[in-house]
Amino acid sequence: MPPVTLDQVLGLVRYIATSGGVVDSSRLDELLNVDMDLLPHVVDAAVSLGLLREDKGNLIITSEGKRAVELQGRELRLLIKSLSDDVEPFKDIFDVIGDSDSIRRSQLENILRNSGYTDIEAVLPVFVEWLAYMGITTVED
Repeated sequence: MPPVTLDQVLGLVRYIATSGGVVDSSRLDELLNVDMDLLPHVVDAAVSLGLLREDKGNLIITSEGKRAVELQGRELRLLIKSLSDDVEPFKDIFDVIGDSDSIRRSQLENILRNSGYTDIEAVLPVFVEWLAYMGITTVED
């Protein structure tokens, strides 16, 4: 599973929003400048977060996706964090963090391994970026 960045997910959502809110998913490779090996994972992430939904081969922006396009700064960060609450591996990360705003690097690495990621050194920076965006610090051991 290759990691996808928040910028890639939000870029896809913004693209679909500016295309009228619906795009035939089979045409995305023609329309977007995204690595085609990564695109299905970007779509999956956007759908998992509830920013997009799939229907009969189309990707459709949801009300949460529309909000994400309209929001900025703190409001967007709070929306992304709330949408991530039930999405793995973020759910496990938030369970470990509890009321804190930080997680130890070793804890994060273990969660990522348990979620099926094998190249931890490659995925770690991507998850650290997502967490930092949500206001969560990764602490070195």
